[in-house]
Amino acid sequence: MTYYQKAKKLFKMIEEGKLLEALDKYYHKDVLIIADDGRERKGLDQARAYDEKFLKEIQEVIGGEVYTITSDEERGITMVEFYINLKFKNGNKKTINEVAVQYWEGDYVIKENFYSKK
Repeated sequence: MTYYQKAKKLFKMIEEGKLLEALDKYYHKDVLIIADDGRERKGLDQARAYDEKFLKEIQEVIGGEVYTITSDEERGITMVEFYINLKFKNGNKKTINEVAVQYWEGDYVIKENFYSKK
């Protein structure tokens, strides 16, 4: 399976509301995730704890879409441009427009950088 195909399957799971399952299936136990503000989550346990907390704050996913996925198969890098529109339990709404750059090691994302689109 190509890295492009892996990234596509990963984001399909996320679109289906299976974020935690996707994390377990596609992320390396020593993953480094760097948010658009520079904050780091080191290791699968920290990434999972962050996502669990984030999911508990969401009331509704209003919409979202993956715009494009591209890959550098030789270097094991995928880039995914997407947006998600959320309504939180506190009543706030937020649209997140980001590009995720994923560095793969075999079947797992070992590093992921997020860049916000303004």
